[in-house]
Amino acid sequence: MAIVEGALELQEISVDRGGARVLDGVSVRVSPGEIVAVIGPNGAGKSTLLEAAIAVVPLAHGRVLVNGRATRSLAERARAIGFLAAEAEPAGEVRVGRLLEEPGPDPAWARELEARLRLGPLRSARAATLSRGERRRLLLYEALARARPFLLLDEPTGVFDPLQLVDVVALFRAVADRGTGLLVTVHQMSDAEALRSRIVILNRGRSIAEGPLEALRERVGLGAGAPLHDVFVALLREEKAHAPA
Repeated sequence: MAIVEGALELQEISVDRGGARVLDGVSVRVSPGEIVAVIGPNGAGKSTLLEAAIAVVPLAHGRVLVNGRATRSLAERARAIGFLAAEAEPAGEVRVGRLLEEPGPDPAWARELEARLRLGPLRSARAATLSRGERRRLLLYEALARARPFLLLDEPTGVFDPLQLVDVVALFRAVADRGTGLLVTVHQMSDAEALRSRIVILNRGRSIAEGPLEALRERVGLGAGAPLHDVFVALLREEKAHAPA
């Protein structure tokens, strides 16, 4: 059961917290089958952008459109947008098998997810006894099995070692191939480089660059093999050089 829907559009999103503007006019479009990686320094507003998209935090300005239609409430957005927070944890007393028995709208896809995330051997375990990586795999299963048209993941890769990350990246690409649009915040540049089809860079609550890695390399005058980390640093220096004195 492939998912085919229109775009998720975050238009001119601004958010205020504690009297300060923490997001200022950020726009992002996520199309079906696309993976958009959001990167930036600590405090750049990455998590806040996702929270604003699902109506967990109020907007000072801007709007969220799904399939060209403006949405306002948490309930409206929950029908189209799945979300996994960076600090989410499964209920400790629940057994893994109990969660796997609630497969969502596509049982065949749920079985594929169970196999890809290697959850079968954990069926009899309670969530509280799982390692951090196992808990994250279980939460990914829950988020992906619900099969929303769009999925927002806040730093989902940070707990995985390099070998596990290869499998997770392959899974995210399989999810995108099914037509789901993914908006993923990432802390490690190498993770973003592996995940991306398009990259959005935030700094101090503003979007300073967006596009495929190749286009960002060209913008700062770096060659085809330049790592994302070098591109990121060059863009931050560019922004600083053009900032008002």
